[in-house]
Amino acid sequence: MKKLLVVSAIALFGAMNAQKNTILVGGNISLESVKNKSNSTTTSEGNAFEFNPTIGYQFADNWTAGVRLGVGTEKITMPITATSYEATKKTNTFTYGVFGRYTLPLNETFAAFGDLDVYAGNGKLTYSSNVPGDVSSTSKTTNFGVKFTPNLFINFKNSFGLNFNIGSLGYETNKLKDSDIKTNSFGFGFGKGVTVGISKNFGLK
Repeated sequence: MKKLLVVSAIALFGAMNAQKNTILVGGNISLESVKNKSNSTTTSEGNAFEFNPTIGYQFADNWTAGVRLGVGTEKITMPITATSYEATKKTNTFTYGVFGRYTLPLNETFAAFGDLDVYAGNGKLTYSSNVPGDVSSTSKTTNFGVKFTPNLFINFKNSFGLNFNIGSLGYETNKLKDSDIKTNSFGFGFGKGVTVGISKNFGLK
């Protein structure tokens, strides 16, 4: 699978100078173009979009707690073997959860912070095709997960700068509604991709 990242993490995350009594507000937006190839022939292609708004409260120096939401959609089109027809798979997801963050300032310019997320969600999968007389089918899923994400923050001025996500470690379980089908996954994502965002802290009077 080849993934072309078009837009990655337009974010507003607080990191540097994470002092008591400050508010964290933000989110990230990502857009991906996805292509699967076999023997130099494109077998499937599509796109994916995701938006994750976040709000938190820094209740102690370097410690933040908050809530995070997520909405996403993915649409993949693939040819049906030995025919001229195509099938389409569309996935819509919604997640919600809480997170804790600890920030470690390294110097006036750099800081490291880690997020621990606990989340749940649901999704809808729709399968359809352009085969004459074919009827689309829909199934629903639920999921629960725990994820740890390390980040690096570069401070430009007054806690405004860039943050870099360098991977994640997590566990997730997914279940197909009204069935016994259930999958559990545990994985490392370190070094597989980099997410870049902008960051800013907001103080309370």
